Amino acid sequence: MSANKLPSLKEERTHGSASFRCGCYVTNPADPSLQVQSHWHEEIEMIHIQKGHFLLEINLERYTADSDCLFFVQSGELHRIICEEPCTESAVVFSPYLLTFVTNDAAQSEVISPLSGSKLLLPRMLTPEHPAYAEIIGEYRKLTSCYSNGTLACQLPVSDQLFVKGALLNILGILSAHNLFRTEGTTHNESIEAVKTVLSYIHSHYMEKIFIKDLADLLSLNEQYFCRFFKKAVGQSPVSYINSYRIRRALSLLKETKLPVTEVCLECGFNNFGNFLREFRRETGTTPLQYRINYSRDNP
Repeated sequence: MSANKLPSLKEERTHGSASFRCGCYVTNPADPSLQVQSHWHEEIEMIHIQKGHFLLEINLERYTADSDCLFFVQSGELHRIICEEPCTESAVVFSPYLLTFVTNDAAQSEVISPLSGSKLLLPRMLTPEHPAYAEIIGEYRKLTSCYSNGTLACQLPVSDQLFVKGALLNILGILSAHNLFRTEGTTHNESIEAVKTVLSYIHSHYMEKIFIKDLADLLSLNEQYFCRFFKKAVGQSPVSYINSYRIRRALSLLKETKLPVTEVCLECGFNNFGNFLREFRRETGTTPLQYRINYSRDNP
């Protein structure tokens, strides 16, 4: 099993680098499934689905896809992705500020600035039947080719950074030429904000003991109703989500540090080592030590 089984599209990561806010992520086709937990980020995301039966949930609205298509996720939108079979999928996550012009020309004032402020929205979905699709997917592929072989944004030469910016601007130009931008503002959804509040708390306190009552109190709900609300919105029970998030943090520590496995267990909020091992194997199919060995072997 691949050491990178769990996807890494996480809201706490910096997409790209501090100076070049554009990251590219490709699903490992050897993985048996793809599950990206509910999350959000300030950047815009383009998701290219090529193969597999996908369930996408964006701002609590569900979409399914099982053929070539593009999805666009706006800044701040809560979203998750599930595909319970081997699949082919990639994503480009970028900050519109990356494309900002110094001069306040029409492109800046009518597209880039409104896009940065979420006053101008991208289409939700495009399929090959749309006349703009072929052009957009062509630019998308030019962009992703700059990140071939796992290249990070901080490692992109200046020429490739220019190619990436050019491809993004071309995509915006094609969308504009086909009148695909939306101008309606995003409506305030209390349920979405409630989910964000709970997830933010979990992400900030995962190293501590988290009680369901504490999470329910954040929303002024009783525990039973909160658990039903959370599972319907996120697709997992609160306990399952917390454990899964802690395992994701453990994966990062196993890859990025030399901490003993017992310390990784404690750092990630597991007070029982046996429970940590069970949850780790359930999420990854292997042990923490074997995961670290596999990762080191695959990333010398």
